[in-house]
Amino acid sequence: MRKGEKVFFGIAALLTVAALYRVAGPAGEGTPKPPRDYTLWTETAQEGYRLYKSKGCNSCHRVLRMGEIGVAPVLDGEGTRRSEQWLTDYFTDPARLVEGTAHDGSLGPDFRRLGTEERKLLTAFMYSLRSNPGSSNYPVPPQDDGPAGPDNETEQEGQR
Repeated sequence: MRKGEKVFFGIAALLTVAALYRVAGPAGEGTPKPPRDYTLWTETAQEGYRLYKSKGCNSCHRVLRMGEIGVAPVLDGEGTRRSEQWLTDYFTDPARLVEGTAHDGSLGPDFRRLGTEERKLLTAFMYSLRSNPGSSNYPVPPQDDGPAGPDNETEQEGQR
């Protein structure tokens, strides 16, 4: 091997090592990043998960990286996006909260037919599904431009 080739391969080897170091980083340095999506498991939430699976919810929904994609909303992060009361109300009367929901019996199961205990278990499971910033399931706060509507537009025009 000629001197120029040795220099070329030496530089290539150094660049490769530097790139690997940049990607992998030194062992034990820093703290691990928190998971983007996680679950606050309680015994009730675990029972709710078993009910979720037994009712076939994962045939349309995806949660915990399992289930169908694109058929119905991904449920990871529901406990971050929704309050426990909202989830309870949804499982009691879905159409009142979400116009056009499939859970009125038209496509999905009619939650109104579930017993009170089953609704509590599903609520506990959904509320246990959390997301951290950086997750696609993390809610983005709306921009606060003030209340929308014709009354506000009139008030703003009068202030100009």
